[in-house]
Parts: sequence; structure tokens; C-alpha cells
Amino acid sequence: MARAFVRVCIMPGHETTVRDQLRGEPEVVSADITAGEQDLMVLLTGESFEGILKTVVAKIRPKEGVKITWTNFILE
Repeated sequence: MARAFVRVCIMPGHETTVRDQLRGEPEVVSADITAGEQDLMVLLTGESFEGILKTVVAKIRPKEGVKITWTNFILE
């Protein structure tokens, strides 16, 4: 099983909506609002790193209010 942290930058006012939408996705282990460089930290799981990238492209980036994402694969 592959895992990754996805850091998400969100337009002001959309933080809780995006978080709540992502928490409903089966690949999402956790989604939490944070302070710092990113607005939301998401932990994803998938069958492969490619599957995680597909989730990011299909289910996170298209959400209204999402500006940019950074995917950090967990290697160990």
C-alpha cells in the first residue's frame, strides 16, 4: 500500500468546505486545516503511487477553492 501527504493551498473562506469534502473520500485517511505554508494537510492511501497521483488530480485539484497541491510520498 502506498501513502502520501498532500499539502493543499486553498483560497480564503474555502478551508472547511474542502476539508469536509475530502474527508468523505475513501482514499483520505485524514484531512486537517493547518497553519503555515499549506492550509490543509491530507494523508492519502492507495494501491500505488500512481493511484495516489490519480486521486490528487481527479479528486483534490478540481475542488472549488483549491489553488495548488504538493504531494509528498511516504517511502518508509
